[in-house]
Amino acid sequence: MDARLFDAAFRGDVNTLQELIGEDPLILHTVTVTTSNTPLHVAALLDHTQFAMEVMQNYPGLADELNQQGLSPIHLASAKGHLEIVKGMLGLRSDLALIKDEDGNIPLHTAAIRGRREILTQLFTTESANELNSSKETVLHLAVKHNRYQALELLIQLAHQYHIGNELLNAKDVGGNTILHLACAGKKSKMVKLLSRTNVDVDAVNSEGLTALDLAVRSTTGSNDEDEIQEIIRSVGAELTDRVERLEQSIASNQQRSSVARREKFVGSLKNGIGILAAIFASLSFEIGMNPPGGVWQEWGSSNATTSAADGNTDTDPNSWSDSLFLGLFELASVSEGDSHKPGLSISWELDKNKFLNFILCNSLCFFFSIAIIVVVALTEVFLWDWQSTSLLLLPMMCILLLIAAAEFVFGVAIVTDTSVANVFPLRALILVVILFNLAWQIAWTYQYLRKRLRRFRRIERRQGEGTD
Repeated sequence: MDARLFDAAFRGDVNTLQELIGEDPLILHTVTVTTSNTPLHVAALLDHTQFAMEVMQNYPGLADELNQQGLSPIHLASAKGHLEIVKGMLGLRSDLALIKDEDGNIPLHTAAIRGRREILTQLFTTESANELNSSKETVLHLAVKHNRYQALELLIQLAHQYHIGNELLNAKDVGGNTILHLACAGKKSKMVKLLSRTNVDVDAVNSEGLTALDLAVRSTTGSNDEDEIQEIIRSVGAELTDRVERLEQSIASNQQRSSVARREKFVGSLKNGIGILAAIFASLSFEIGMNPPGGVWQEWGSSNATTSAADGNTDTDPNSWSDSLFLGLFELASVSEGDSHKPGLSISWELDKNKFLNFILCNSLCFFFSIAIIVVVALTEVFLWDWQSTSLLLLPMMCILLLIAAAEFVFGVAIVTDTSVANVFPLRALILVVILFNLAWQIAWTYQYLRKRLRRFRRIERRQGEGTD
């Protein structure tokens, strides 16, 4: 293309165009030989209406040329939504409404693909609406395919105004799909809801023998949109074909098996984790029990060895031991001032019996509870308990074990720092609250478990009764 002609088309300069035509009357005729984008393509793309009309008046045949993308000037104007150019070109050549690009789309199709509502209103006629592209798609197919909801809504209104609504709504593409098929397969719930209020045939089958509902079920992956689509179509009387009904049952069965598999995998990982933690707690508790904090006496003490320690310790009074963490469940014998410490006896025990008693009781509980959890984990493997029974038993036990370990830590800190646990940590209240919470949780879970079992048992009885009848 002549550089001056391209520049005039780019700027929409009509005067320069007239001068160039005056210099060379064939300039618009020869431009198609040198370039694919003609001055009319440029003007249509950039919305230079006056320039485009001047080109059309001098050489109307330029409107038939396709560029490298296979589009004519009116296709470009329709895609961009340039209404005045579309009107002007149709005013000079009404046949351009049916000109096709290399995909067989007419300007109405291009406007639907781009969602240009004003262009659709201008181009829609009975003849253009019935035109099909190379895939035998109508303008409605293209609006659905490219998710142009507002364009589809307008096209349905226009189709009814021209009394071709039923014909267009139930037209089929090369695969035998109606627009409802495409909306369901594309998971476009809003469009499906719109089409359900029209006269579209919900039981129409495509070339594979599938209805729109069949496609909705076949593409199901569990999202809310797909569930909504099936509900909408079923509400207007759609039914599954036998083949897809079996497919739906298979999908439901596979989803159930997948859910069970994921649950069993989680419970298996949970059991392994709890078993490992219990083994760690058991080994640590055993080690601490054999080597308590503060160490042990290495030799016999003198007859007054504990007297100095007793002078600064009021916990040698047996009555004070009843105020321990465990409310006096373990009574201690009083130690007279004449007693001596023995080799291998804990130093912390001699210095503060009340604190050490609480600590060693928590440590013992932690050890035996860990052993109990390890045994329970082993039993779940031996007797193949289900995930509900396993979780119901192991989770509360693990919570209690963690609580006991926390209490042991607090009492250990109290021993090595010589602080009063009662003043810095409301441990009794915490233990009571957690134990009550675990108890309530276990009761609630047991109730739900038994309720599900009872419901399943009743369903089985009902089926057996129906089979007998």
